[in-house]
Amino acid sequence: MNRKEKIVAEMKLKKGKFARGEKNSITDINGIKVGHLTVNKDVQEASGEKTSIRTGLTAILPYQMDKEMRLFTGMFMQRGKNEITGYEVIDDFCYLNSPLVITNSFNVGRVYNAIISYGFSLSRAEIWPPLVIGVNDSYLNDMRKSILDEKEILNVFHNASSSKVEEGSVGIGLGLRAFGWKGGIGTSSRILFLSHQQFRCGVLVASNYGNQNSLEKPKTESNSTRNGDGSLIIIVGVDIPLAPYQIKQITSSLVSSLSSVNILNNCLDSISCILFSTANPMSMEKEGPSIYEFRLVDDSLLAEIILAGTEAIKEAIFNSLLKTTPVEGRLGRKIETIPDNEFKKLLKECGGVYGRKN
Repeated sequence: MNRKEKIVAEMKLKKGKFARGEKNSITDINGIKVGHLTVNKDVQEASGEKTSIRTGLTAILPYQMDKEMRLFTGMFMQRGKNEITGYEVIDDFCYLNSPLVITNSFNVGRVYNAIISYGFSLSRAEIWPPLVIGVNDSYLNDMRKSILDEKEILNVFHNASSSKVEEGSVGIGLGLRAFGWKGGIGTSSRILFLSHQQFRCGVLVASNYGNQNSLEKPKTESNSTRNGDGSLIIIVGVDIPLAPYQIKQITSSLVSSLSSVNILNNCLDSISCILFSTANPMSMEKEGPSIYEFRLVDDSLLAEIILAGTEAIKEAIFNSLLKTTPVEGRLGRKIETIPDNEFKKLLKECGGVYGRKN
């Protein structure tokens, strides 16, 4: 029994409605791969000043990237303060045809260019616009010094895996914090049945929010963050056939549902939710056909999808806290992993919904 299961058992919390996927990971969706680049080093400048680099990136490849293909996608932002490339295209045309990458704000341009180079290396005619999300990891990371190399970024794309996603202080998660404790990367998945057909919903989150609010935090400089400086990034992948208007409805409802179960902890930080569906892929080989045929679920089934997504997001956020390791970074600041007693408070406030075992 791992730490999470032990705490849930001790608290006798209710189980969720939906079963977890086999890996309990966004990679339970067929075709999705994830890769991390973690940069953890201390450097000394010519002036003798020492500084810490605690950053990286996390990349989600939604399908086999050597294929000319588009997927329906959509996005909802609440108090959006993150740099997100490609937002206008997604909002207008509702398609995705590149990797999704989360990195720190100063590396957004480097990653954008690397995705274009990656497309060229695959002889892709179209891998635009790259979808890159920038977050602020400057509390632990010296963002001025943490410029990623294009070769390192390309290696992440080439080596991304469909195996269980590593969580916690890895990739972009190395420099993140949440609720005053160590934040990071978390993932989870749910199996649901719609009209007797089985589908999957997978989630990956980067937790970097809620550092001003109700959980008791260690009495350190970590309490000195301005309200609204943080962010929660939510990437949702499904194999459910959805139309763009349904995706937009689901993403906005997912963020609203998190507020209703208190997982956002009354924060004023930026929340970004991106959802893509691997169903209804649009082949762009030879510029694609003139007419496409799509399947889609009835609108009456969207509530079930939102419920499954909410469960998966909650568990992914919990995993992003529990799977971390303490990190000491810039200016000697150190962030600890959330203790059991504080995690129990969070579970109690949020209803403690976990997916049941298969």
